[in-house]
Amino acid sequence: MLEDSEHYDVALADVISPYAAFRPPKRVTVSEGAAQNLIIKQTGGPAMPWSPDETPYMVEPTNMLASRRHEATIFVGPARTGKTAALLLGWMAHAVVNDPGDMLFVQMSQDKAREFSKTDIDRALRHSPNLEKMKSRSSQDDTVHDKQFKHGMWLKIGWPTVSNLSGSTYRYVAFTDLDRMPDDIGGEGAPFPLGLKRTTTFMSRGMALAESSPGRDLTDPNWRPATPHEAPPTNGILGLYNGSDRRRWYWKCLDCREWFEAEPGLGLFNLPPEDQLGQMAREGDINALADQYNFIVCPHCGSIHLPKRKPELNRSGIWLPDGAQITADDEIIGDATTSPVAGYWLGGVAAAFQSWKSLLLRYLQALRQYELSADEEPLKNTTNVDQGMPYMSRHLAKAAADENDPESRKDSALERYIVPDETRCLIASVDVQGGTGARFVVQVHAIGPHLEQWLVDRYSITESAREGMGGMAPIDPASYVEDWDLITERVVRSTYRTSIEGQELRVKLTVVDSGGEDGVTDKAYDWYRSMRRQGYAQRIILIKGASSRTALMMRLSMVGGKNGKEGDVPLYNLNPNLMKDAVWTGLKRRSPGPGYIHLPKWPAQAFFDELLRSEVRMPNGTWSQVRKRNEALDLAYYIRAGCLRLGLDKIKWADISLTPIWARPLAENSEIVTTEDRREMKANEPVPPAPAGTSQTTAQLARRRVARSPYLG
Repeated sequence: MLEDSEHYDVALADVISPYAAFRPPKRVTVSEGAAQNLIIKQTGGPAMPWSPDETPYMVEPTNMLASRRHEATIFVGPARTGKTAALLLGWMAHAVVNDPGDMLFVQMSQDKAREFSKTDIDRALRHSPNLEKMKSRSSQDDTVHDKQFKHGMWLKIGWPTVSNLSGSTYRYVAFTDLDRMPDDIGGEGAPFPLGLKRTTTFMSRGMALAESSPGRDLTDPNWRPATPHEAPPTNGILGLYNGSDRRRWYWKCLDCREWFEAEPGLGLFNLPPEDQLGQMAREGDINALADQYNFIVCPHCGSIHLPKRKPELNRSGIWLPDGAQITADDEIIGDATTSPVAGYWLGGVAAAFQSWKSLLLRYLQALRQYELSADEEPLKNTTNVDQGMPYMSRHLAKAAADENDPESRKDSALERYIVPDETRCLIASVDVQGGTGARFVVQVHAIGPHLEQWLVDRYSITESAREGMGGMAPIDPASYVEDWDLITERVVRSTYRTSIEGQELRVKLTVVDSGGEDGVTDKAYDWYRSMRRQGYAQRIILIKGASSRTALMMRLSMVGGKNGKEGDVPLYNLNPNLMKDAVWTGLKRRSPGPGYIHLPKWPAQAFFDELLRSEVRMPNGTWSQVRKRNEALDLAYYIRAGCLRLGLDKIKWADISLTPIWARPLAENSEIVTTEDRREMKANEPVPPAPAGTSQTTAQLARRRVARSPYLG
């Protein structure tokens, strides 16, 4: 990356730095500087010059540390790749001799910082002649956590604390084993952005580095990469990598000459399915099993490459950013992703100091232990440290492997706004979302005998009936009780078409979430009281999720009282885990019948992601959210609560005489209205009391501006 270093800008540090006038006799890349100046000394081993030939995949990431076009470098890789020697010691050696600047190394803990200083740093300084000559001879300039050099450069070896990552200015900052550090440093935020901020004074001459093997679990079993090099959605080092240009290491097949990725994990080994492999590891000789699969297979031609070819594969390897491809003629094509952060992710299959057999053997040993004791820790360790992959628990992996995907049975015959003939009533649910994207999210299900369900509508209410800048103001459920009247207009009083010409079905019950940001609960109670005065108390219920895992499925309490008095607002407390279990049972049912939930084709993909992929059931029976948006699943379990509130689970459907008139077939259902009836109902709607400071006429005008549901137009 020497060409990156040819573009200079003026930094204040050039003026105030004590070594500003220092210029090396010859410009070299970081890897060249490391090779010329760094001697590696391991315990019990000889002192040897660092050589890029042993780890050719480290050359480009090391040289990137001198880039003027990138502000940071991210390296994700397993152990035994040589990343510490190249990225930390090599960078230090180059900086001390060729391009000095104050440098901060951040280890995961104070003890690790001390250990790193006394072993790796001190040995490198002691055994590298060029580095040893640059050391200050003052004893106070050579302590465990601080190293001072003759030209003024200061090297600090620290750990993630607010004091170490705030207030000081460094030209170079490096984090090692980032995923073993906390996500928040003293309430100031994640460590890497704090460290990156320390380098901004130097503008393009500053550089921050983070390196680590993955250590944060993968919690979304339904994740699929949107691009070839996208990493799973975790925080930590892979989260930083996802914000970079996402480079991966590619090998050229020694037979067909096509390029393929030396991908993280064990995908290049010709291993049998995991269930079968687990049984083989439990019953067989795992050393012989590792020998049996100790080769990789070219995904293009199927050629087998034996372990002795690994150095040759690495020597001809190349880093490719996301979006780029390389042809058999070595031509790079495509639109590569660009980013101010250079990111690299290396798989354990390419690690120079770990053999393929060792990689397989450690995995088979961990798999055997899991089969015998259900202990996942060895599996997690080898996946993170040896393979360079984030770990997903076996429970989540099995959930992801379930082939009964409800989305695969979407019914194109189901139209939006149209009630199926089997319907006995309509239930709507409303989720309250606050913050900058405040909205009411609405979902409407048709309910048939034995709680069979059909999705009829899904939409969001985002605009209020209040004047705003350039139109209607956004809704604010926490501040304006009148915004809740939109639920009355758009949901409680709505009707949906049936297959009978001119006849529509009213929503029988609307289930509304009463929780959320401060102010939402009080406004929900006030809205309920207003609805009760208008005679709609039997058509709405307020609900709230219980926090206890052992709570009843649904329990009624009276709330809204003051000064210790009993409240006047009924609130249904729900056990979300039990409710979601019931919803999931209906979604996973393979054929229509009791509890089955019919899914149409018309919703956007986001709806199916919210419903089917936003949460997973944990072994202890609780549901854990793995994606930010889960409204569809929440709304589905609200509707389940509505079914229980109406007693639909207790109706004797076989005997029509025992069925409530509002739950009978459409031809004799009391909730059926004609189109003319609906228009008359809308014309005679009561207007709720005007908010304080608003005239009744203003309130009526505002009400007439409210848009109808998407069906009504």
